Amino acid sequence: MRCLSGVLAFISLTALPLGAPSFAVDLGPLVLAVPDGFDAPASSEHDGGVTTVWTKRRPGTADTTLLQVSVLDGGAAFDEASAEDRFVGAQHYLLEFVRGVGGTEDHFQLAEIEHATLAGLPAARARWTGTVADKPIVGVMYCVLVGHSIVSLRTEDAGPAITPAMYGAIAAIEAVRRR
Repeated sequence: MRCLSGVLAFISLTALPLGAPSFAVDLGPLVLAVPDGFDAPASSEHDGGVTTVWTKRRPGTADTTLLQVSVLDGGAAFDEASAEDRFVGAQHYLLEFVRGVGGTEDHFQLAEIEHATLAGLPAARARWTGTVADKPIVGVMYCVLVGHSIVSLRTEDAGPAITPAMYGAIAAIEAVRRR
């Protein structure tokens, strides 16, 4: 019996990869596996949508990595949309969301919008840099149209380059799945 419990303990420890998600959460039409170390979420409702935010403190600093998902109801307008129309729509809404971020940062610079795929659907992705209180900020945002929902997913952190915690958030974003 002691041998069996040791084998089971070994299997349970080795079956989970390092940095495994601490929990999965339903966010409208998507499920996101939140990376380990991100604090419990805070949510707010606004303009027919819901925004949920997680943060992860960077040890030894006051800096935190942000992981944010906003879900808005887009109505039936996307029901018959082709894949290309969905990308164009995702690109349009990504720019709308990015404008909101850019309005809070100085020296805001948006990189080229790229094609991406989230949950098997065409999505748009962009990276930006800026400053807040003379401190550099870097961020990555995605937008995807899922059913009637417009979903924005983003991560950002202090500094001029993507941080390890941001890479974890990006991996979680890129691994979202449909409910």
